[in-house]
Amino acid sequence: MKYKIYLTLFLCFLTTLVFAQTKDVERKWHFGILGGTHIFGETFTYEKIKTVKGAVLGLDLSYKFLPAKSGLSFHVQPNWSIYIRTNSGNSTTYDYKIQSINLPLLLRYTFLTGKIRPFLEAGLNVRTRTSFDIDINGRICSYEPAMCFSGQETRDMHSQTSQDRVGVLAGVGIEFDVWRISIPVSIRFNEGIGTYKMKERFEDHYYYDDIKTRNIQITTGITF
Repeated sequence: MKYKIYLTLFLCFLTTLVFAQTKDVERKWHFGILGGTHIFGETFTYEKIKTVKGAVLGLDLSYKFLPAKSGLSFHVQPNWSIYIRTNSGNSTTYDYKIQSINLPLLLRYTFLTGKIRPFLEAGLNVRTRTSFDIDINGRICSYEPAMCFSGQETRDMHSQTSQDRVGVLAGVGIEFDVWRISIPVSIRFNEGIGTYKMKERFEDHYYYDDIKTRNIQITTGITF
């Protein structure tokens, strides 16, 4: 009788141990929704950084190297973004609108284990631009024939310009828990490696070069 009791207790212990280990392993993987906005940015290297508009929307797939709230984790964050910067001068406004699909690959280190946990993150951002338009409103000048007039014009620059495929991303933020979910909030610096420009230069035609991906984002989300 005692043997059966001991055997039952031992099997219960093993079941509890296996369940606990499985739970720990499962807690290493997390899935979340990511959203945010661009707050500062520049379109050309010779510009000063200024306020911009835009949005970021995507997913956050993460793996914790240890099943704990603090420590190192790896994040894959596929997302869509739109960046809009407005420049003005000589009674003319220029809206630079750039959309892209991004794949940040980040290492994040989370400090502390309490309800509010600061973190640092950094990594690479693989980027594919999907559109690049310049909306001009005001004084528009053409080259053939040479003349200027008041009006509106949209220049589709996507097919005319090269791409910057790889960039760096770094940020700082905090993460806090609400019931069984975690909410990260971060401010991130996003910079493309190098610049890009129009593929061809024509006489008597506009030309854009030294185009730069550089912006500051605020992001948040929900992590399960």
